[in-house]
Amino acid sequence: MSNIRGAREFCFQFFFHLQLPVFESLKNDLSENDSIGNVRKSISEFKESTNTLLQDNENKYVEDQVINTLKNYKVIEETISKHLKNWKISRLSKVDHTNLLLAVNELCFTKFAPNVVIINEAIEISKKFGSAESASFINGVLDSVSKSNA
Repeated sequence: MSNIRGAREFCFQFFFHLQLPVFESLKNDLSENDSIGNVRKSISEFKESTNTLLQDNENKYVEDQVINTLKNYKVIEETISKHLKNWKISRLSKVDHTNLLLAVNELCFTKFAPNVVIINEAIEISKKFGSAESASFINGVLDSVSKSNA
């Protein structure tokens, strides 16, 4: 991988596995133990299990996204819920939920790129991993979040 899109996809895959019930305790441990070392270890183990190679700037991006998403998880969930129209967060597919978690984190907390880029990258991830309706759904929610944070 030699670009931030690849790092975003890695973050998505890492967080997707944390969304699965079998990894719930790991997600809770990483969220509660505020230990950057534990997060780095978990990311490293996931990189090894997926044979993923990241460059230094991509590693930094992944660490920042994962740490900030875990640290701000409750606020991010509240933000997503607030911007869902006639929908409940519990009804979201794991793919859409994971994508929204990471994109809302970046829109609201890490600001790694301009909002339009963050939204576009989330749309591309939804096209790759989500359902046929995912891209327009993700776009609508993130556009609403972006406008409310402007």
